[in-house]
Amino acid sequence: MPVRSNATRESSFLLLKEELAKALRQSCIIAAIQGLGEQQLLRVVAALSDGGVRAIELSYATVRSAGWLVQTLKENGLLVGVGAITRSPQARESGMLGADFISAAVTAPDVVSACSEMAIPCILSALTPTEVWRAQEMEADFVKVPAETLGGPDYIRSLRETLPTRHLVGAEIPLDGYLSYLEAGVEVLEFKSSLELPELVKQEDWAEISRRVSNIVKACHDWKTSHNRHG
Repeated sequence: MPVRSNATRESSFLLLKEELAKALRQSCIIAAIQGLGEQQLLRVVAALSDGGVRAIELSYATVRSAGWLVQTLKENGLLVGVGAITRSPQARESGMLGADFISAAVTAPDVVSACSEMAIPCILSALTPTEVWRAQEMEADFVKVPAETLGGPDYIRSLRETLPTRHLVGAEIPLDGYLSYLEAGVEVLEFKSSLELPELVKQEDWAEISRRVSNIVKACHDWKTSHNRHG
């Protein structure tokens, strides 16, 4: 068997990471799940998947105690990311468990390096224009901004007027007005507390979970299709 050169391996790694990043952009939304037991989480993910969600994010604490969840969910065709990462060892551990992307809670260059070594996309979190700029200089694949608490879509527009931003993820997106974030320049929408998953789990209202995300997925994909057609 021929031995591949370092350049060939590096090219393959870059291709794999770009394919995952493209799939994440095409997924349009990320559903972040936290605070649920293993069986509840499986039921919630099934409901999210029925509603069209293709990318989910589990917390590092969840996968650390139940690493089998990552591969189990991936077998159902989902992109599975691990969030609340702050250090490179956590990123590497998550990557070894099969994570398709890493979402860091901070702007950490060592996490970017770890993700690059594993050929998986890295999402760094940022608040200020300086932090967004630094994250991009570190070559993060995406930069997550909790814009809703900072002024909503107007803050995204302000960032884009100030910086040559690319591949922004809007965090903690509300259930209404989310299309305005796409208009402002966000590529991926992350929903977490606004989905009210713990409350719906208590009611065992799996159909409502599917209904909520189905509306979002359809609206998001319709918007992107229209934007691409006319852009």
